[in-house]
Formats: sequence, C-alpha cells, structure tokens
Amino acid sequence: MQATRKSRFNLNISLINRRLQQHCGRVIALILCAAVWPVAALDSPVFYKINYQDQQAYLLGSIHIGRADFYPLGQHIESAFKQSDALVIEADVSQGNAGALLQQYGALSADIAADVDATRQQYCLSHQAMCQALTPYAPWLQSTKISVSRFAELGYSTEQGVDTYFTENRSSKALIELESIEFQFELISSFSHKTQLEMLDEAINASDAEMLDLINAWRQGDADALATIMESQAGESDEFLDKLLWKRNHTMSQKIIQLLQGKAQEHLFIVVGAGHIVGQQAIPELLRQQGATVTRCTLLQC
Repeated sequence: MQATRKSRFNLNISLINRRLQQHCGRVIALILCAAVWPVAALDSPVFYKINYQDQQAYLLGSIHIGRADFYPLGQHIESAFKQSDALVIEADVSQGNAGALLQQYGALSADIAADVDATRQQYCLSHQAMCQALTPYAPWLQSTKISVSRFAELGYSTEQGVDTYFTENRSSKALIELESIEFQFELISSFSHKTQLEMLDEAINASDAEMLDLINAWRQGDADALATIMESQAGESDEFLDKLLWKRNHTMSQKIIQLLQGKAQEHLFIVVGAGHIVGQQAIPELLRQQGATVTRCTLLQC
C-alpha cells in the first residue's frame, strides 16, 4: 500500500468540513451473529479498553467520513457505547462561529496565490465551479474541501463519519471535547506554505485506490497499515507528524487522564481519529506510561 500525506490527513481533519457546512463466542458463534448483525458489525476498527484508578473508559479510532453500511459497528463497540454515560470527542463541530473562523484562519495569503493556482491548474479545468468557490481560501482549506468532495464521489460523506454517528446517537450522554474547532483551525492554518501546497497537490492527485486503502485498513482494524499510512515518507521532523499527531497525542492523553482522575462520569466512550491511536507516540502507549492499563478489544474478546 502506497502511503501519502493526503491519506494521513483524512484520518484527522475532515471533520472541519462539517462545521463549514452545517461477544459472540468463537467461529460458530460469529457465523450465528452474522445472521443478526449486518456485515459492518463484523468490522473491527482499532478499539481499546482503558482502566485507570478504578475508572474504566473505551477508546475508538475513527475516520471522519463514512457511509450507511458502516453501521451499526461491531457489537463489542456498540455495547460499550450503550453502557457509557459520556461521549468524549476531539471537537464539537456544532460550536464556534464558522464565519469568524474562516476569516481569521482560512483566508488565502496573496504571496502564495500564484502557487495555489499553479498547483490546481489541471484540476480546475474539469472542476471550474469548485475552484471558483474555493479561490478566496488558504490551500489547507482548499485541500480539505477537495478531499471531502473526492470521497463523496466514492460514496463517503462527513455526515456519516464515525464521530458524527456517535455524537448524533448519544442521547442523554454528556459530550466532552478534548480540543475545540477553533484550536483545529488554528493548528492547520499554522502549517508552512510549503506543507499546505503539498496538501493541496496530494488532495488532487492521490489515487482512488489510496483513498480506499485508508477506509479498508480502518474497517479491518489493521493498526500496522494505518500506522504506515500515517508515517510513511515522513521523518521525525515532519510537520504533519509533529503538529498533527505527536503533540496532540500528548495533550489529549493528559486530558483523558484528567477526566478519569476527576471521576465525574463512570464510563467514558472516547472517539478520536485513528491516526492518534496507532504508530509512534500513540495515545494508548502514552496512557500506559501514565499508569493506565490499556487492552486491545476485538470481536472475540476485550
């Protein structure tokens, strides 16, 4: 599987687009379960149980796009969510002033306008309406919108993303943010012009196969494949890994520990981008370093 920054990016930040738009036992038992649960229920995304100071939580790696046949997820995941009394997510997309955020973080800088036009020249020949609508915006934001549009052409949408699914089905559960939409806007807009232009180029030129590799790896719970997508072709100084993943992993891990220490909720169900829970400096390992017991859950056991 060939990995690109484009595919890595979509594990984490496609949720911004929404704000802009407003145990069955062994083999035999699994066969019996398949008669009751749809095929999606046999998917097994990367999913962990966390125990810390007599508190329990579950941690699910998500992707921020999806389609109807993703749901319901595996029975072990759905049951854990049903038993929880709080949903913890990266950011609540219903919060924040979209217009103000766009004005502050999403405007195109005049000194790279020519480079942006050159990067998307070929794409714009067949997507004139899209390009015209995106012209005032920074390349990171154009990248996000083009990426979401391309996933839509493949049948996937942010409206059916994993985090959206749980947020809309949380009922009376408390909703807790690890970050905020404004933080994420500020973070991505802080990337260098070079990185943002690379993001735009790869949003346009990544193959459909690469995009589908990401989805398939997530559905299969293939942590190694997800880590490869996130980390391939990048050194330790890479801006994506450092800013988009590693620094955030440390701050989100600390926030999770604080929530468990506070004991305000009995059972937490935590949903973050899958890129945050695989590979180097992943949240599960950081939680272990702070004294938590973290166990990988599958269809067969947790």
